[in-house]
Amino acid sequence: MTSIDIHVEEAIKHGKLLGANKDCSYYPCHFDGQDCTWCFCPFFPCQDNMTEGGLTIGRLSGGLVWSCEGCQWIHRPEVASLVLQKILELIKRNEPPIHKILLRVREEVLEAFPP
Repeated sequence: MTSIDIHVEEAIKHGKLLGANKDCSYYPCHFDGQDCTWCFCPFFPCQDNMTEGGLTIGRLSGGLVWSCEGCQWIHRPEVASLVLQKILELIKRNEPPIHKILLRVREEVLEAFPP
């Protein structure tokens, strides 16, 4: 299980937004007042630069890796809330929140809240 999977499970378990994590040594990693529920984005790697992510040279690997550093979209409270709602709906329908399904959720939320 990846860090992303573990973080998604935590958010689902709580069933509500976690808000700003001001105790985090990286806060604010995107902007002051950000919602930190999706610290590990459930859509990673979306590979869509529309939300300001992009390929970069990895510090450890030296190869191309997907970076979400410029993405603030998932941390907007209204976006984080709708993402959680959509994932909880998947769970109720017994659809596993696998990456392919999560990317479909991402498209739905992007329609409601564009970057």
